Amino acid sequence: MKITFISVGSVKRSYVKEGLGTYLKRISRYLAAQSIEVREETYTKKGPREQGLKREAERILKRASGSYLVVLADEGKTYTSVALSEFVGSLMDSGCKEVSFVVGGPYGLHISVMEAADTVLSLSPMTLPHELALLFLSEQVYRAFSILKNEPYSH
Repeated sequence: MKITFISVGSVKRSYVKEGLGTYLKRISRYLAAQSIEVREETYTKKGPREQGLKREAERILKRASGSYLVVLADEGKTYTSVALSEFVGSLMDSGCKEVSFVVGGPYGLHISVMEAADTVLSLSPMTLPHELALLFLSEQVYRAFSILKNEPYSH
């Protein structure tokens, strides 16, 4: 199985880049993992966001084509770390070839991405900045593998 993290916009904060790189490297000990950034649209405070979100959605769905799609949204299902590891394990056991985790940009995701999702996941009922959500998600996916392998990282 391959894990792909798809996010809207480039990661700008150095500590997020470093942390994401660390967790991608750790996940890669178990299977192929990558992070893909799709271009974020330029928004104005007064301008309509719908068309920009739609263009971002097209780029997201093109990159995620053929994969099991997990979309992050605050209205999604919450998991404990153990439950997330069981979810990831079940995808592996089912023969899933690729899982794409999608983190939207500052204005969220177009409804078409939500409708295409196989699973909608929430990291927290609180709103997280999209870069931190990406970092947090990558850590939790790594933790899921450490739980599946019964390694000491997850205690």
